Order: sequence, then structure tokens, then C-alpha cells
Amino acid sequence: MRRCPLCGSALRDEGGLLVCDNCGFIADEDLIPNPFDRGDSPIVSRSRSLENLARELGLAGEVVELAEELIRAHNSLYGRIHTQSILLAALIVASRLYGSPIPIKEAIKRLSAGVSPSRVAFYVGRIEGLIPRRNIPWEGYINYLIAKISRDEEFMRRLERSSGKLDPRLLLERLRVRALKEMKELRDKKRSVLIGRNPVYIAAAVVYLAGKKIGMRDLSQGFLADLLGANRSTISKVLGLVR
Repeated sequence: MRRCPLCGSALRDEGGLLVCDNCGFIADEDLIPNPFDRGDSPIVSRSRSLENLARELGLAGEVVELAEELIRAHNSLYGRIHTQSILLAALIVASRLYGSPIPIKEAIKRLSAGVSPSRVAFYVGRIEGLIPRRNIPWEGYINYLIAKISRDEEFMRRLERSSGKLDPRLLLERLRVRALKEMKELRDKKRSVLIGRNPVYIAAAVVYLAGKKIGMRDLSQGFLADLLGANRSTISKVLGLVR
């Protein structure tokens, strides 16, 4: 029998949610094991879970603090919910706001978390809806993608062979600067393209275009898709909109 991590009472199944009649706790199938038997308070337990997740994702302490505030705001509207999906969603939203965004699938993979990407995405959307004026940190997404490219050893070897005397790291910096310029032009001229689309794929399309404009032949759509774990057709479709 599943028990409430806050008060220890039995949880009952209510249409896919686990509900505690005693204290009102609500969870879903990815309920986080909580150290209830150590006597921790709900806030301390939740903070520890956030800190553990953030540590594994390499996120700073201020991201954890913002995620905690986002969870409080969410729970004040939707009831007290404490699951791995919502904790991860809060960290993802907080990381975006601090300019160090982590895509949902990437976060789940790095944590080896047994949660559904669609459920995390649902909570991400709900939490982002609490932020009155959301400003997507495009520079953060560009930097994230460039850093990911730099860690691909095979690509970096190819880039070194094709770049001649130029340092591949300088080429990546040139790519980053050009991509930021392309992103600014896209926001100025085709802002409607950005609405409702995955910012990681938008960044990938912009980086690809920037690579072509500086003569980086090794940077293909297929490579970027594989790097992000996305379908190549998805990148191609977004690229068609961005061009």
C-alpha cells in the first residue's frame, strides 16, 4: 500500500492520482520517495529533493531557490502536489529564467528518471503560465547548443581537420556570435515563428544557418538532430520556417 510522505496515511487512487484523505496531499504514479521516517518537514523534504536533482543537473543554488518559489505558487493554485515530474518541471522553468536552460528530454536522460516527458512538459507549461511576462533566454539556448557541440569529440576532430590552421574553438566562438546575430534578426523580422515552438529546435535551426553562413560544412541538420535526440524531419521543418 502506498502511503503519504507527509503524514503517513494510506493513499487512494483517484483517476490516476494518489490522494491522501487525511492531509490533502496529491501525487501521481511518479511519487518521489520522501524521507518521512526521518521526521523531516514537507518543505525540508521537498527542498532536499530539489537540491539533489539540481546537483545532478549541474544547476546553481539560485535556480533551486526560484524553483521552490515556483512550486509554492503552483501549489497555492492547484493544491499540494509533490512528484518528481513537478520538481523537475520547476527546475527546468527556473533554469530557463536564469539563462541556463535544460531541455526536458535531456534532463530526464541525465537523471535516469522514470518519468514521462509529456507529464513533465504539462507541468512546465502550467508553471510557465504563472509567470506574467516570460522572456525566453535565447542566448542561453544558443550557448547550450554550442557547448553540446564542443563536447562531441568526433565532430571536433572533423572540424579540426577541415579548419586548417584555425583553432576549432575559435570557429565555435565565431559560430556562437553569428548565431546570436541570426537570432536577433529572427526575433525582429519573424517573431510569429517563435510562438508555441520548442526553443531548443529554434536554436538548432539558427545555429545551422549560422554555420552555413560562416562556411562550417561539417555542421549538418542530421548531426544537430542526433545531438539533440530529435527527428531530423523536425529540425528540417523548423528550419523551413526560420529561413
